[in-house]
Amino acid sequence: MGGTSARTKPADEEIWPEPAGRGGVGKAVVAVLVVLVLVAAGAAAWFLFRPSDGAAGEETAQGPVPDVYVPQSPGQDAGKVASRDGDIRPFTKGELFDGMKKVTYRKYTFTLKTAEVTEDCAAAVWGELLPQTLARGKCTQVARAGYLSDDGQYAGVFVAVNVVDQRAAQQVLNSLDPALNGGFVRAPEIEGAPDFGSGFTAAYSQAIGHYVIMSWVGRADGEPPAAMNELIDTSLAVQKPEEFAWGRIVLLDPR
Repeated sequence: MGGTSARTKPADEEIWPEPAGRGGVGKAVVAVLVVLVLVAAGAAAWFLFRPSDGAAGEETAQGPVPDVYVPQSPGQDAGKVASRDGDIRPFTKGELFDGMKKVTYRKYTFTLKTAEVTEDCAAAVWGELLPQTLARGKCTQVARAGYLSDDGQYAGVFVAVNVVDQRAAQQVLNSLDPALNGGFVRAPEIEGAPDFGSGFTAAYSQAIGHYVIMSWVGRADGEPPAAMNELIDTSLAVQKPEEFAWGRIVLLDPR
């Protein structure tokens, strides 16, 4: 049994909502809406499609995929960050993670265990469809980081991908869908959770301008959560390094 997703679309089918107005929803409102969507979509995927015993963390010939995958459509005008033409500076490991050694959401606090930024996008993923989509989207960078909760109960992977524009980012979100069997991100080794991905996990992704952002989380022991809210809340902690993208929107296109 493969992972379930809130939306399954072929990667070559372009899915693109009308762009939001420049006076669109503020970041705080967007964050609330994202949380609500994650709760609804993640909980629905879990209760409607929860795997049978032994099915969690299915691992293909090349790597594990999440059991639940929830992609989000763009919810805010990204200004100049919608395209790499307006945001030409590559991100750096320091920009993403220097201020994110500890990340917290509600009762969950995580410590950064490993982080890297590579220009070899193909080496950071596996499969056929996903590497092709990254190539078509002119991927130049992939950042991956591994986090472990301070109580040792949860682990997570943060991912950021630099592609040419927001449309390309949306196509990467589609290609990440485990239902397409097109491949996924290679999880870094995480101290304290050496088998991350082999048990039940959930991944939550979004496009912020021309960046793909994903948090991929699970219990360190691989067991399913008592409720999906556990993984939703832990994902919101692990995705905190996304602040670099919001910071660039403000810097390049202040309003």
